[in-house]
Amino acid sequence: MNDTLFSHSVPSSGSPFITRSMLESSNRLDEEHRLIARYAARLAAESTSSQPTQPRSAPDISFTIDANKQQRQLIAELENKNREILQEIQRLRLEHEQASQPTPEKAQQNPTLLAELRLLRQRKDELEQRMSALQESRRELMVQLEGLMKLLKEEELKQGVSYVPYCRS
Repeated sequence: MNDTLFSHSVPSSGSPFITRSMLESSNRLDEEHRLIARYAARLAAESTSSQPTQPRSAPDISFTIDANKQQRQLIAELENKNREILQEIQRLRLEHEQASQPTPEKAQQNPTLLAELRLLRQRKDELEQRMSALQESRRELMVQLEGLMKLLKEEELKQGVSYVPYCRS
């Protein structure tokens, strides 16, 4: 199976293939969003649990309150954005699963399309076999070329030892 090809179906998004790298990227995004959510929760917990140990002046306290308020707002915005992105990822996964599930109705509605798909898969297999044969032939030719290059160098060395060119001074 081709490494990048994950599905033979055409999702409704218009992109004909979902690649492993796209799914891995999606998983990385999920992990990144979880980390952001965890970090946001930790910041929120730290801001509520931290209490000043020494009395501060009024401007310091108001600055701290403003900074905490801004942090909480930023955390809330990030959490909302994270939720939206996770929902979008879930929607796309569901859409992909539905698009990749062949239904009997689709198969019965378009037998010509199925026949064409079979022919395309057969042609793909033939091309992959041909490519493998060509790659093997290339490897063999490279080995032969390396052998010939070694023989040529050996011959040059032999001639270089027995033949010293005349040098004018």
